[in-house]
Amino acid sequence: MLQTLRSEDELGPWLDDWRRLAGGIPFRQPEWLLPWFRNFSNESSELHITIATDEEGRLRALVPLYFDASSQALRLLGDGLVCSDYTGVLSDDHYLDGNLLTLVVDYLLGDSTDVSLWKTIYFEAIDPTDRELQWIRRELTSRKANLFETNSANTWAVDLGEGWSHFLASVSKNSRKTFRKRAEDLGKVRVRWVSDFQDFEEFLPILIELHQRRRQSVGDPGCFADHRFEPFLSEVASGLIARNQLQAFTLWMNDAPIAAEIGFRSRDRWFCYQSGIDPDYLEHEPGKLANVFILRDAERFGIRYVDFLRGDEPYKQLLKANPTPVQDWIFTRPNLDGAARHFWMSSRDKVKHLARQVIRKVR
Repeated sequence: MLQTLRSEDELGPWLDDWRRLAGGIPFRQPEWLLPWFRNFSNESSELHITIATDEEGRLRALVPLYFDASSQALRLLGDGLVCSDYTGVLSDDHYLDGNLLTLVVDYLLGDSTDVSLWKTIYFEAIDPTDRELQWIRRELTSRKANLFETNSANTWAVDLGEGWSHFLASVSKNSRKTFRKRAEDLGKVRVRWVSDFQDFEEFLPILIELHQRRRQSVGDPGCFADHRFEPFLSEVASGLIARNQLQAFTLWMNDAPIAAEIGFRSRDRWFCYQSGIDPDYLEHEPGKLANVFILRDAERFGIRYVDFLRGDEPYKQLLKANPTPVQDWIFTRPNLDGAARHFWMSSRDKVKHLARQVIRKVR
């Protein structure tokens, strides 16, 4: 059976099952997606979380969408500024054979007043190999829904294998020397871990100051320039601390914080989400020290994969992280209006691509 939930009160009985389907990935959990909706949705947005239950009323699939009436779009919760990676359709691996997702697509393309207003479905920065999303894609396109897809930035992760020693053995001699030197330099700093919410209340102002100072020093306004970002991150951290999923620390030198890192844990994976460094200490390379600290100490937390998430910054390649491409998918309805929207998006993309080619040739 399918139903659409539009309020947090309606979601209450399903939160534990939602967490189960999320598989420990924080960006899929209610602790991430509901704070996002509270802080970043606008007046024209409404929760549109579709759930599928079996004959005994147990939750078997969940599609965490919201409806933006201003653009007449169904979108995955968590999109935009906060860069929620690995979001998607959640399903029970031990039960689902695709039938429930077929019912979901039937519902989305039906004439029900619940969904009849949408003109586009927008999936941002998704893994194109995601099983559930591929099923949704096949079902929608087989029903003649128009698909416009673009490549987004990669996600980047380091497979530590058996730990720090295994990692060092896997890189070149020059890289090994560099990493060992930075590991030695960690002896010059002190590490303060965030273990509870009181620690986090002391940590957050440090992260904000270091992040903003560094970003502004290179001409970027920084995430916290958006007044919604701080309360969002604070609310997320509160929920994930309670579930032992927060991985946050500061590095100190001469009684001053020189780097701050906040990330999240998912079983054997450490997601490195946000950072800040003191631009007055650049000669000590605080960002590189923090990254090597994460790689060196991940093993003692039972971490195998260190995930630096979305974005093609050069430092991720220098850390020997492996890229995984992600894509944006925009579906339009299988009708004349949908075809026109698809044509407009495709034409606009071609013009942008041509303009970039011209600029490169001129340069």
